Amino acid sequence: MVLAFLCLVAACMAANAVRLRRRLTALDRLPADGPGAPGYALLAARGVTVPPAVRRAAEAYARDHGLGMLDLVPANLPVDEALDLLRHLDVRRYRADTLGMGRGACHALLVEREALARAGVDAAELDPDELGEATARLRLYTGAADLVVADIEAPGRPEFRRSRLRSLALVIPQTLALPQTLLASTAGYLLMLAGVALAWPYGLALAALYCALPAVVFTRTAVVPRDLLRVCATRVVHTPWSSLQTLRAPRTPWEQRLIARREAARGWYREQIDQGVERFVGPRRADCPWCGSERVARLVRVRDVLQGKPGRFALDRCRACGHVFQNPQLTREGLDFYYKDVYDGLGDVLAERIFSANTAWYLARVAMVRRFTDPAAWLDVGTGKAHFCRAARTVLPGARFDGLDMSAGVDEAVARGWIDNGYRCEFPTAADRLTGRYDVISMHHYLEHTTDPQTELDTAVKVLPPGGHLLVEMPDPESRFGRVLRGYWVPWLAPQHLNMVPFGNLRRALELRGMEILAVERREADQGPDFVASAAAVVNRLGLDVDRPWWPRPPGRREHARVLGTLLLAGPLMGAAIVADVLTLPLARTDSNAYRILARKKAG
Repeated sequence: MVLAFLCLVAACMAANAVRLRRRLTALDRLPADGPGAPGYALLAARGVTVPPAVRRAAEAYARDHGLGMLDLVPANLPVDEALDLLRHLDVRRYRADTLGMGRGACHALLVEREALARAGVDAAELDPDELGEATARLRLYTGAADLVVADIEAPGRPEFRRSRLRSLALVIPQTLALPQTLLASTAGYLLMLAGVALAWPYGLALAALYCALPAVVFTRTAVVPRDLLRVCATRVVHTPWSSLQTLRAPRTPWEQRLIARREAARGWYREQIDQGVERFVGPRRADCPWCGSERVARLVRVRDVLQGKPGRFALDRCRACGHVFQNPQLTREGLDFYYKDVYDGLGDVLAERIFSANTAWYLARVAMVRRFTDPAAWLDVGTGKAHFCRAARTVLPGARFDGLDMSAGVDEAVARGWIDNGYRCEFPTAADRLTGRYDVISMHHYLEHTTDPQTELDTAVKVLPPGGHLLVEMPDPESRFGRVLRGYWVPWLAPQHLNMVPFGNLRRALELRGMEILAVERREADQGPDFVASAAAVVNRLGLDVDRPWWPRPPGRREHARVLGTLLLAGPLMGAAIVADVLTLPLARTDSNAYRILARKKAG
C-alpha cells in the first residue's frame, strides 16, 4: 500500500512537471533587436532595467503580431518565480482568450499608449504587485496580449516574489492564508516528505525525483533560471527556506494600501452590524408577488454563501403558481448593504475575473439570437461592466451595443469602449427615451434581482418595436438540485435574488404581453456542476479569507486556525462533490439550474 502511494505521488509529480514544461514551451524568445514601433509605452517594475535594444525588439514583435500588450519574461527568471508563473498561466489559452484578464511575470510590460491613457494607469516605476494589478486591468482595454522571453535581468529578491504572488493571486491574505501558488508548491513538498517518512529507501528515490523535476521543466527551453543547478541540488531544504523568506518579506506600499482599505471597511461594517442586520428586511407579505395567491409556504432558509455576511433569509414558494420569492424582502438599505463589495469595491477584481471567464456563455446567447435575426441595435439590461456586450461585439461587429445598470459599472463599460451608450438608472424610468431604439433587448440573470419582475417585462415590451426580440436568462427554481442541496444551492444566491420565476410562469407572462416564443434553451444555459459549486459555497461560508471586514473582529489565532481547518476540509469535500456530480450526470442531462428564452414582439 505504501509503495503504491509513493508510485502515485511520483506519477503525479512527473505529470505536473510535464504539464508545466508544455506551458513553458509555448513561450517564444524575443529577437535580439528590431526596428521599433511608435505608439507603445513601457512599464517596468522597480529594480528592472530594459535595454533599448530589447524595447525596440518588443515593440516590433507587438506590432507584427497585432498585440495591444506584451509581457516581457526574464530569460533567467529564478526557478521559484518561473514555476509560480507557469502554475498560474496556461500561455496558449491566455493567448487565444482575448477577453480574459491580464497576467504576466510582473517585470516589464509593453502596452499601447492609447489603452494606457483610457485605463488611467500611471506609467511611473511600480512595485511588482502594482505592475501585476496594472497588467490585469490593461488587458481589459487592449484585447490581444501575449508573453515573450526577453534578455532582461530578474531581481530575484524574496520581497519581489512575495509582491508577485500577491498580484498573481489577486488576493491579500495574511501570513497564514497563503496564495494558491505557495500552497501548491508546499503541498508537493509535504507529499515528498510523507513518502520519505513512510518508506525510507523508496522515499529517498522520491526525494531525488522531486529535486530533479525543475531540470525536467526548464532544460532546453527559452527560460533558463540562473539558480537552476543550485535549486536542483538543494531543493529539499530550498523549498521551505524560500517559502519562509517569501512570507517574511516586508509588505509593499500596494499591499499596505489594500489592507488599509479593508480596515476602513471593517469599521463601517462593524457599525452597521452592531445596529442589527434584522433592520434590513421589510414586513413579511402573505400573498404571492406574481399571482396574488395566499397559498404561500416556506421553501428554504438560506445564508449569504457568496460573501458570508451575517443574516438568514427565507425563500417562500407559491403553491398556486410555483413562484419563489424572498419573504420578507430586503429593504433598499438592505440591498445596499449586501451588494456592497460584491461587484465593486473590495470584490471588484474577483467579480472581474469571474465575468471575464464566461465568454462561452456570452457567445451562446448571441448564437441563439442570430438564428432568428441579425441585430442592429442591442440593449443589455443589467449589464454591469458589459462583459457580455464585449464578447458579443466579436461576432456582431456592425451592431450597436448599449447597456443599462444602476451601478457605476456601466460608466466604466463606456470608458472601456465595450458599449456605445450607457444608462445608469432603473429600467422602467428610462422606458420613454428608449422606446423603439432597439431590435434586441437582453436580460441575463437580471429579473431575479428586481423587486417587481412583471413591471420589468412590461417595460421591455413597451420599449421593443413590433418584430423586436427579448432574450431572458435566469436561474430555474424548479431544478431538482435546488431541492436536494437546499440552502447551499448556489443559484438561490441569497440575499441578492428576490424573485425566481419558473419557466412556465415566464412563458405565459410573455405570451400575455403579445410576445411569440421562438426558442428555449435549458442545458445550454446551465451554470455548471451543482455539487461542486455548493461545496465551494460551504468552504467559502466557513471562511478562507480571514480579512473579511464583516467578520466580528480582526483576524487572530482563532481565525487563522479556522482557515487551516477549512483548508483541510476542502480537499475531501470537493472530492466528494466531484463524485456526486459525476454520478448524477444522467439526471443533469434532463435537469438544468438555469434556462434561456427568446421571444419576439408580435405586430399590433
